Amino acid sequence: MEQENTKNQALKFAIKLISLRKRSVLEITKRLRQKKFKEEIIEETLATLNSYSYLNDEEFAEAYLNDRLNFNPRGSFLIKKELQEKGIAEQIINKKIAELLPVEKEIELAQKAAGQKLKTLKKDLDKQKVYQKINAYLQSKGYSSDIIRKVLEKILNL
Repeated sequence: MEQENTKNQALKFAIKLISLRKRSVLEITKRLRQKKFKEEIIEETLATLNSYSYLNDEEFAEAYLNDRLNFNPRGSFLIKKELQEKGIAEQIINKKIAELLPVEKEIELAQKAAGQKLKTLKKDLDKQKVYQKINAYLQSKGYSSDIIRKVLEKILNL
């Protein structure tokens, strides 16, 4: 009876997490481990969630990427790293990035970020300093050097 009660507690806890936002399999696993559930109960809980189609790493990756692009844009390098940390398979990450973040869109997002950064810089900075600061800023946002170069050429007329 205690075993059954613990299974229900684990399932309830996992469903509560999923009801707040989509989660990856790894995220649910980590949270259940934090709550000190036994591995066999965690596996059963994951199997139950999968049978109800509550866990789907591909849907999670798509939702995460859409949220990232709409609310806190980042470059594909950083998004890829974040999804890897959440336990999403490389092939799913690459597929979703190719679908939802084509190079043109990434350049557009980088240009917008660079334009916002440019507004915060002092007006008396020489072109080289502006180049360095925007370059560093875009790198920290996860944009590739190729995209950064294209953006800097365009906004600084190089």
